[in-house]
Amino acid sequence: LTQTEIRNLLAAFLFTDDDVFKQIKSLSGGEQGRVSLAKLMLGGANFLILDEPTNHLDIVSREILEEALRDYKGTVLFVSHDRYFINRVATRILNLVNHTLVNYIGNYDYYLEKKDELTAAYAPAAESGQSSSDVLSDGKAEYLSRKAEQARLRKIENDLRKTEERIAGLEEQNRKIDEEFSLPETGENYSRCRELSEQKAEIEKELEMLYEVWEELSEM
Repeated sequence: LTQTEIRNLLAAFLFTDDDVFKQIKSLSGGEQGRVSLAKLMLGGANFLILDEPTNHLDIVSREILEEALRDYKGTVLFVSHDRYFINRVATRILNLVNHTLVNYIGNYDYYLEKKDELTAAYAPAAESGQSSSDVLSDGKAEYLSRKAEQARLRKIENDLRKTEERIAGLEEQNRKIDEEFSLPETGENYSRCRELSEQKAEIEKELEMLYEVWEELSEM
């Protein structure tokens, strides 16, 4: 690769300016994850197998991964419990049910919409001798269970969205504080430096808590 191609690739993974000269050991976990993604994209493979690819990634790294996989020209087979990620990336879902592989050409929302219909058509449960009333009762229980699960997922997605918005806001505050710290006049103002340091410490403390919440929500 030419220096320009290298710089363009690194910029796509948010490494710009002097960041490109950092040693791997000095990078944060999220930054090392982005380097791994860049190497993966450069590998030239036409088939990737990924196991829970969003686990332990920060929000920025996850968004980069999503965009990289959406632009990827080959085939990606991945396992994930991250429904938001599946909706953003997947174009086909395979569901193993009743010893049969049912194929859904779409994302996770499409899978939820067509699950009952296609399961009944292609992977019906074996006859069990149940009476019609038992079947209806089971069907109602399954319906209620599905509705409860959908409500749970909506709450998780809403909580995840709010958490991401709060994280983004705090990270922007951090960025502005860092910019103010770099100003010559700030360095000469002791009281202002102390005030900014206290603000940054509070933000970092809240961010640490929010990152843990975000990771837990992402894995649900």
